[in-house]
Amino acid sequence: MKKLVAGALALALGFSAFAQEAHELVGSAGKISFGAWGRSTWNIGNQYTSTKIEVTPKLSTKAYYNYIANDITTDPTGQLYAVADAATGGNLATILAGVATGDTASLIAFDNVVSGMATTSAVTSGIDSGVVSKAGVAEADESDTEWYASVAPDWSYGCRVGFWIIGRTNDERWGFDFNLDSDAAALFVGAQNYDSNSTIGSLKTKNNGLSYAESGKYAVAIGDQAKIWGIFDFNPIDLKVAFGKMREQELRGSIGDFGQRESSDVKSEDDIFTEMWPVMGLFVSAKGQEGTALEGLYAAVDCDAFGLVSDGNGFTTNLGTLASTIQGGVGYTIPGLAQVKAQFIADSIEEGNKKYSAAKYAAAREKGFGWDDYAGRFEFGIDWLGFAGGATGLGNVDLDATPNANLIELGVKVPLVLDEDLRQYDPEKFYNFYACLGTIGVIQKGFILYKAHVWGGKGESNLTQYTDIGTGSGLLDYTGNAANIVRAGFDALAEVCLNPFGKQNNFAGLSFNYNITLANADGTCKVGGNPMTVNDLKMTQHNFGIEVYLKHTFAANNYFFIGVADRLTVAKMEGSVNLKDTFLADAAIDLSYTGLTNKVYIPVGVEMFF
Repeated sequence: MKKLVAGALALALGFSAFAQEAHELVGSAGKISFGAWGRSTWNIGNQYTSTKIEVTPKLSTKAYYNYIANDITTDPTGQLYAVADAATGGNLATILAGVATGDTASLIAFDNVVSGMATTSAVTSGIDSGVVSKAGVAEADESDTEWYASVAPDWSYGCRVGFWIIGRTNDERWGFDFNLDSDAAALFVGAQNYDSNSTIGSLKTKNNGLSYAESGKYAVAIGDQAKIWGIFDFNPIDLKVAFGKMREQELRGSIGDFGQRESSDVKSEDDIFTEMWPVMGLFVSAKGQEGTALEGLYAAVDCDAFGLVSDGNGFTTNLGTLASTIQGGVGYTIPGLAQVKAQFIADSIEEGNKKYSAAKYAAAREKGFGWDDYAGRFEFGIDWLGFAGGATGLGNVDLDATPNANLIELGVKVPLVLDEDLRQYDPEKFYNFYACLGTIGVIQKGFILYKAHVWGGKGESNLTQYTDIGTGSGLLDYTGNAANIVRAGFDALAEVCLNPFGKQNNFAGLSFNYNITLANADGTCKVGGNPMTVNDLKMTQHNFGIEVYLKHTFAANNYFFIGVADRLTVAKMEGSVNLKDTFLADAAIDLSYTGLTNKVYIPVGVEMFF
């Protein structure tokens, strides 16, 4: 049990898989260790989607008659216009000009015309009061159910199989880290696009519409590490210098997912405190040596030389671009008590930013935002180690001495947004204030293993993504004023050993998550592609997830699991809008939107190390 729990904690805490079941070759210069690993989850289930939109106009007389006049003047056959023109003795054009200005005599004359026209259903009441109430109700009420299949986790495009190799000199002062990953999607996609609506019989396959070229993935590619490094002794610090592609995790948050043994929307280590990960660049760190006055101190900086351009004599990069990739952090650890840390992450909206998917900043770029609108973000964090038995982290807890251990982490992200209009394009940590609190621990050496995150953010957002519940496009598209938004959530998992007095290889788990989005808006937006002005619009979105599973471990840290899961999303929005810059410019409309999606599925997953 102790070995199994230690392995599970190491994986859950984001420690390198390189430490698992390593094979070593020893030579005169040092040693080389190598191994392989794989992970995938297959989901099959049923999805039910329901959307209902109700639009209730409340039009002024002028607006309503302008609406009818528009129908008459744009009648493709000319029949309506001919009938109306005949009813006015050929004077319709003059009357319509008066209607456009709100002239009372013209409105009355036009009322007489439309009242006598059998081909139109005009509402003639309200001339005296000036208001035609509930002139009509437009509704859209649709539902759909389908069987589907998918693979997870998303970050590995469904299935990841990798190989790693590490070299170290005998004095542990020089080395290299390298790993290769194969992503299942790229193995069979080739240069063809996924069909997001493809079906096999009655079974739909969900694949996010990615293509080989769009995803940037290859059948086999360099994974997280491809670096060469050296450590230099400058008493009282050790200076580490590394070149290449890397992920350095000394300050990173520790509480992430448990190999997809939970429903989605689970926060990661980086939601607490982001790791340092230049795609191709330079990393330098200074760490206080044990037994010196600087013990526990750690500082690091990296820069990412993406955007390299060949000048015929090698590769160069613009210094301005280079400056926008710098990440620097500092932390101090009091063993067995706490670690405090802070960092600054320069960032760029430019196409050359390789750290994030191409779609991450796409919406902001389309609106014309650039490098001078967003300068990156500050992050602050604290890890409480007081329940870790004197360890510097939960991964090296002595479970015999401390059978009940716990780690608590808090991270806060504060973005440096230079143009406030940018905030609406990402509701979470990139453009808005965001915080995440996490906990992970064991009870009785791992008889019970548990973890949880509580998180929240406050800022502004475009509501399009929150009103896309199976419809294929969002209902609201903001063009100027973003909505004020609050997001918060909770996820938790508990795993219990079913045979603690036997082989200790069977476990039962339960995971749950919930998050809520609250928004209110006033300002200019688009509804169904039409420009409108929103007044006091309120939106609420609830997301629930629950999963029950059984897990069986085999051959050290390898495991297989199967479960039953449910995902439910409920969204509701109400408010009023005024059409903007159209012939209904003073029309008030009550808008009501309700969306529901429920997915019931069976996840089957495996993770192996060799």
